[in-house]
Amino acid sequence: MKRPPKFYRPVWAEINHKHIKHNFLTVKARLSRGTGILAVIKANAYGHGLVSVGRTVSRLGAKFLGVTSIEESLDLKAARINTPSLILGNIFPFSNLETAVKNNIRISLASVEAALQCDKTARRLKKKVYVHAKIDTGMGRIGVSARNAAAFVEKIRSLRSVVLEGIYTHFAGAYEDSETTQKQIHLFTSLLNALKARGIEIPFIHDANSGAIFKYPQVQFSLVRPGISLFGVWPVAGQTPSDLRPALAWKSRIIYLKNVPADTPVSYAGTFRTARPSVIATAAFGYADGFRRSFSNKAQVLVGGLRAPVVGRVTMDMTMLDVTDVPDVKVGDEVVILGRQGDAVLPVEELARWADTSPYEILCGIASRVPRVDLHA
Repeated sequence: MKRPPKFYRPVWAEINHKHIKHNFLTVKARLSRGTGILAVIKANAYGHGLVSVGRTVSRLGAKFLGVTSIEESLDLKAARINTPSLILGNIFPFSNLETAVKNNIRISLASVEAALQCDKTARRLKKKVYVHAKIDTGMGRIGVSARNAAAFVEKIRSLRSVVLEGIYTHFAGAYEDSETTQKQIHLFTSLLNALKARGIEIPFIHDANSGAIFKYPQVQFSLVRPGISLFGVWPVAGQTPSDLRPALAWKSRIIYLKNVPADTPVSYAGTFRTARPSVIATAAFGYADGFRRSFSNKAQVLVGGLRAPVVGRVTMDMTMLDVTDVPDVKVGDEVVILGRQGDAVLPVEELARWADTSPYEILCGIASRVPRVDLHA
């Protein structure tokens, strides 16, 4: 069993792998027979820890691991995680293909030029390269347009050292835009029907991200790509399926307390002044940990099972809290920035609302200097 990381500054994130397992199995229970899971763990598993999460979902039976870079794939390989990884982005420059091909990393192909470069690199290395064709049905990011996709697939299949293992698209608004999603589904299924009419069978077909898994079960195909749902989070406020369990709790501790009179300025530029005699706590987290400066005078945290407002500007390494109404507060008390404390809960969706952003950005924004403590029991 891996030992928890040793750290001295009291700010950390607890990753509950029991909840990740629950969420994985919740997704799996919604799938048709024969549909597998491509677990999307890019961006350090949405801030939850690439290798530890990769190990958990691999043991649960993920068919592929979705990553964003060669570096992430190599980190998984170094950890002896053998589940194939697929880079869900465009490899550039093409000279990087050599490393990917040598290490049997699955590659997303989004252009004919990339396909030709893959074939050239694989032939030179006397290897086969496994690829997934990326089709743009409305996301407008990367991918061959749907109208050119059939010809693109034919071109890939003509290349001797390239194995077309999969084909996929990505929904632009599966959570909140039904009309656009239905158009994308139509374009993608029409392409699949056209390929089938040509006698082309591709082993792995996937388009369903977390939103589509729960809202459009008719488009599961042979793989689905859960990402944020694996971590018990839904990107649209108020719509989280009740059977998902948040996997990350972000915590700190009070490192200083002081009693101050009314009309006392707090933090830089005195943007907050106490309206009454107050108890102000300083806690060991700040914007360099990912707790945004935009939370100043707006966000709340949990102390003693109660909500305590953030007061004054958030600083680089410390944040001030008004704990006047928290009974028996003392130095060393736990501060929950995100998660549960007793019966009180601060969900990531609420932090995202205070920052006018998405839960994705909050989770991915928790800095690497914040230790991740894996909880498996």
